[in-house]
Amino acid sequence: MAAIAEPNTLDQFPYEQVATWLREGSIIPFIGAGASRVGAAEPVLPDGRGLAEQLTRKMGEAFPRGEPADLAKVSQFFEHTVFDRDALYDYLHDLFEHGQKDNEPGTVARMLAEMPRDNAPLFVVTTNYDSFLERAFRAAGKPVCVITQNMRDPDGGSTKVRLTLPDGTTETEASSEFQWYDASRFPSDCTFLFKMHGSAHRRRGPDDLIVTEDDYIDFMVNTGGSSSPYFPPASLTAAYKQRRFLFLGFSLYDWNFRAFLRMLALRNALSGRQARRHWAIQLRPPSIEVDLWQQRNVSVYDGDLADFCAKIQSCWPGGPATPLGGTR
Repeated sequence: MAAIAEPNTLDQFPYEQVATWLREGSIIPFIGAGASRVGAAEPVLPDGRGLAEQLTRKMGEAFPRGEPADLAKVSQFFEHTVFDRDALYDYLHDLFEHGQKDNEPGTVARMLAEMPRDNAPLFVVTTNYDSFLERAFRAAGKPVCVITQNMRDPDGGSTKVRLTLPDGTTETEASSEFQWYDASRFPSDCTFLFKMHGSAHRRRGPDDLIVTEDDYIDFMVNTGGSSSPYFPPASLTAAYKQRRFLFLGFSLYDWNFRAFLRMLALRNALSGRQARRHWAIQLRPPSIEVDLWQQRNVSVYDGDLADFCAKIQSCWPGGPATPLGGTR
């Protein structure tokens, strides 16, 4: 009988080395919904299950009773049976952007933005729809480039990237032509934030959110698996291959997230030939998730993200600039 996989404790985490690699830009923070909730002001954003429950209440008696609160299924029903795509996007925009416009970013976003950095780029990946990460970097006076791809668009969506440049202007260009090391556009210490499931910050404009069952099918088809030269953009994939990942706020029960990890693995950007070690911080992870993480060469540490951020900050030269235990 196979041994039960158990997580490590936060006390066992290699803080000094990871804090150094973060400052050097050689670790990629991969940010999930749970990270936006840590140290956040009310109303706290929901996780996937909570969002599904909110959409279900919005539909009233129209949604069949007894159905599980699966976000992809619930949002599919919301869009195609009760309302429409515009109504779904408007709801998500109001929830993740308009409803949060007066709230400061939470603990994880501020920790990353306020971290003392070497003169090197930082790569960050998120599945979150909100704009807390980019807002945190801008508030800290750090240059950030936000990158999205409309993977729902069958007519070339995967071949293009939409960029919000450090000066706030936006551009669209071919994915194959995007180069993060273009010194004419990006400072040497720029953060490149790849929002792989889109962004809800625009009131009107391109809808690139991945949320419904159809969205995820389009996403998987248009990424093209291991053969796709477009998603993520080739220059980002090359950078990912040379770095380690730090997963914050994720659960591997989300099969869509597991599919993305599988794509990274197929492209040797995760657990590739170098078999680099990666890390995940998760509160009370089930044994099955610990085992799934370990299959991707990811060491799991059981603990609270606020405690984790505080311990990372204790390794900074001079300590943290501001306390991050809650909202300021």
